[in-house]
Amino acid sequence: MYKLILVDDSERVRRGLQLSLDWPSHEIEIIGEAEDGEAAMELIIEMKPDLIISDVLMPHMNGLELTENALRIVPHAKIILLSGYDHFDYVQTAIRNGAFDYLLKPTKVEELLNVINKAKQSIKQELGLLKGVEDLKRQLYQSIPVMKERYLRYLLTGRMTLQEIHDNCDYLQLSIGGNHYSCLVLEIDEPATVIERNRLNDKQLLLFAFKNIADELFREQFYAEIIENVDNQLVMILSGKDLQDVKRYVESLQALVKKMKYYITRYYKVPVYIGIGGVYETTDWISKSYKEAMEAMEYRIYSGEEGVIFYSDVGYTRTQEHIIYPYDLEKKLCLALKIGDKEGACSYARQFLQAIVGDYPHNPEQLRNICLQLVYTLLRMLMEWNISDGKVMDFAALDEQLKKWKTIEHLETWLIQYVTGLTNIIEEKMLQRNVSIIQKAVTFMEQHYHRDISLQEVADAVYLTPNYFANLFKERTGETMLNFLSDIRISKAKELLKQPDIKIYEVAERVGYTDAKYFGQVFKKIVGLTPVEYKKAVSS
Repeated sequence: MYKLILVDDSERVRRGLQLSLDWPSHEIEIIGEAEDGEAAMELIIEMKPDLIISDVLMPHMNGLELTENALRIVPHAKIILLSGYDHFDYVQTAIRNGAFDYLLKPTKVEELLNVINKAKQSIKQELGLLKGVEDLKRQLYQSIPVMKERYLRYLLTGRMTLQEIHDNCDYLQLSIGGNHYSCLVLEIDEPATVIERNRLNDKQLLLFAFKNIADELFREQFYAEIIENVDNQLVMILSGKDLQDVKRYVESLQALVKKMKYYITRYYKVPVYIGIGGVYETTDWISKSYKEAMEAMEYRIYSGEEGVIFYSDVGYTRTQEHIIYPYDLEKKLCLALKIGDKEGACSYARQFLQAIVGDYPHNPEQLRNICLQLVYTLLRMLMEWNISDGKVMDFAALDEQLKKWKTIEHLETWLIQYVTGLTNIIEEKMLQRNVSIIQKAVTFMEQHYHRDISLQEVADAVYLTPNYFANLFKERTGETMLNFLSDIRISKAKELLKQPDIKIYEVAERVGYTDAKYFGQVFKKIVGLTPVEYKKAVSS
């Protein structure tokens, strides 16, 4: 219904306007009357009308002044002015002040209805435009995370500066400021995900949880923007809030990284590696710090259990002499395999790896190339022995498979298993599943509704903190997790109540309520009937 106010100093005119049309049949409700402009303004402020029909000549405040003042309060309102005088100056002023139309008294009903319909149509069109604007705003808001990630990638790769992003996309509101800047790369250990495949087959979910942990840990001392780099990496762009001194910045960063890794490995049982680039004073060096963090990650193979590599600590060996390939150990290894000496082959494989690693960190790429050369030799030997394809690794996938081993220990384990078993083929990259976090939570509730499950337990099932999960669940479903769980339980209860011999307290227990009285209260709130009333209704 459109809300209408009638304004005229003549009660007779106001009464005539009321009776001139069947207003409700035209979707219009007369919500008030006023005898002058000042009284009308009080109504307008309180009632916020859509339509105003007003006389022009009135005491205290005339119709022209009312038009100008009213539109400041209700800019969407359509104001139709009535006058017994056909003055062109009035018409001009009325239109200039924002009046929708100007009619002469006495006004014909058909003429008034025609103007009213035009005003309604105008309101509909404007509301449609407003809705369109709101839809665009909503779409923009929903696309901001994607756009933010895109521009952060531009920043990391040096395609755009932070100032250029601010100038073109200030609405992204990037959390990069303060003093001193650095980049951090966190990566899930791929072999660990293979070993723990039943628990960790959804890397997206894990990365989402790690992102949440990082945000909570760093927010007090650092501004941070976090994005996913590849399917098992997070990149953090950090800047200190009150860390004026580089030494304090690095100390705080080290402490928080250590704490973050502790939480991840303890609560998620997932080994991760963290590469940290250099610390710089201006945003111009963010892309350099990111490149350094990625280079530091290449040296994770030497990091052992610590798993944290600072670019400043990496020993560069690209210009050092090449690793001497131990052909004698390769020959002994092949001979041991040929005569079936598994223990000897295992021992030679370990000696081979120790020989190429040496006493200081070599370039990881060079180290992998040496391992590739050994495996190629073994593969040629297997082919000469007519070993079936099921026992031979795919040549095309070999290089990529070797890159997945992140430490010397992993490399040694892989090599020993390959040599002794001849069947240890590195599994194909795990298939990713974009399983909805909410769907996982709903599935968990549907499987465990019969017992007392808490917000904490459901949040743990999807690797999120309770507060973050509760907010996310409410945002996506429009209701709280506990209300959603109640709906599941009551739905199950309704099915059970169809059984003639089942007791109310038994139903309560089966759907997770230990208190039958409380179960009855919840049931009535949702269904509108008590369990007893519902049982009678479905059995009659």
